[in-house]
Amino acid sequence: MSSLDLSALAALHDALSPSASISLPGDVSFSTKRWALNAEKPAAIVVCPATSQDVAQILAFVQCQGPYSAQAKLDFSVKGGGHSPSGASSSDGGLVIDLQPNMHGVRVDAEARLAYVKGGSIWGEVDDAAIKHGPTRRGGWDGQSHGCCLTLGGGFGWLSGSHGLVIDNLVQATIVTASGSILTVSDKENQDLYWAIRGGGGNFGVVTEFVYQLHEQRPDVYTTRLSYHPSLVECVVNELNSWMSERTPLENATALCLIGQDDQPVFVLHLVYNGDSAEGSKKFERFIKLGPIESSSKILPYEQLNAMLNDTAGHGENRLFRGNFVPAVPGGLPPSLVVDTFGSYLDMVAKYPNTKKTTLAFELYHPAKWASVPSDTTAYVHRDPTYNITCLMSWEDSSFTPKAAGVARALDQEFMAHRSKHFPPQLIAQGGYTNYLDEDSQMTSKVVVNRRFGSNILRLAQMKGKYDPDNLFGKWFPIATGPAA
Repeated sequence: MSSLDLSALAALHDALSPSASISLPGDVSFSTKRWALNAEKPAAIVVCPATSQDVAQILAFVQCQGPYSAQAKLDFSVKGGGHSPSGASSSDGGLVIDLQPNMHGVRVDAEARLAYVKGGSIWGEVDDAAIKHGPTRRGGWDGQSHGCCLTLGGGFGWLSGSHGLVIDNLVQATIVTASGSILTVSDKENQDLYWAIRGGGGNFGVVTEFVYQLHEQRPDVYTTRLSYHPSLVECVVNELNSWMSERTPLENATALCLIGQDDQPVFVLHLVYNGDSAEGSKKFERFIKLGPIESSSKILPYEQLNAMLNDTAGHGENRLFRGNFVPAVPGGLPPSLVVDTFGSYLDMVAKYPNTKKTTLAFELYHPAKWASVPSDTTAYVHRDPTYNITCLMSWEDSSFTPKAAGVARALDQEFMAHRSKHFPPQLIAQGGYTNYLDEDSQMTSKVVVNRRFGSNILRLAQMKGKYDPDNLFGKWFPIATGPAA
């Protein structure tokens, strides 16, 4: 636990705005709660800023600058939604900048079709605010996804096929850099930093506001949920491939390998049509004919779409992310790849029953829109058409926590071995979706970091040298500066 200098702490208290707060262990307001129990760490101090100026003061405090020179340097982290299972939004014995209590909320400019989103907002707030004005923005994988984490790493979701990634719709942001500068970034101001934060993660500062382009969106969508016996996986994947070969960007799906409530394995499809329910019913009836164990369809208000999986993504459990990808090729998903991957998943659950709440998902979002963006347009380099694979590992017994990352890594390695049988090396050499590689996010290996950012790494290193030369922000695939990068 880091020691706090009382005079420096008093100076920080005086410098913060009236709405900001400081909490110490033992205070009623002190909280280190996170989405994943295993990510909770005992911080020495939690500071909840209310303005960008507050954030600048906190950054000076942790760097023992100016009136805070008596304070030793502190480890710190930035918490938005607290959705990092690796603990990147927590600090063991240091300081947490918690944006969520005082810096959340959405203002919509309906005429300009822009949403001004404070840095501590979760994505459900964006959907709820925007839908009231007619047009609305697309969200993330679930309604609890934190806008900051989702945006800075890329941002996939149900409507990516129509509007691209979240970063492709970020038109402006306000960021506080290591020096305490408060900068507006856009295609007109600080363009280099605007480029860097769209895929470069939290390497460059604390984003206190995002401004998103809004899009016309119908008030409801048509959804179908189907559960199949594992023996039908090959048949279902063949039908998925036929469907994907002719679908429009308005049709998207996720396929999940999981253990049902009766402790039996099931293969689940979530299908979404962003259009008329009668048309959606016709488009998805092909999957109902395959003989699912369970089948349900409904018209869903758009703002509830991203909350469909909240039951599997709520706060308060041990969990971690592990992600990978499959190339989106004309032939679709190799059925045997899905069968073998499901088999590896079931082997894991059999060996470690504590992991039975783990979900393995194939995100089959239409890739055409976001894959049409050149890889150097933003810092997010992985623009080849792919389908993301994510393992949301969950366990109840905390004694399993030390083993969890290794078990998830082993499952990922088995998946890659299965995948290598079906695709040439050049199609699987890229790094995949960085937001789903949370367990690797604090690795400092240049090989790991360079693979994350690919051909954009040299330009990112230049930006790092300009805006954060001392690597103050180094908890998410930290980018080195200079020739060593």
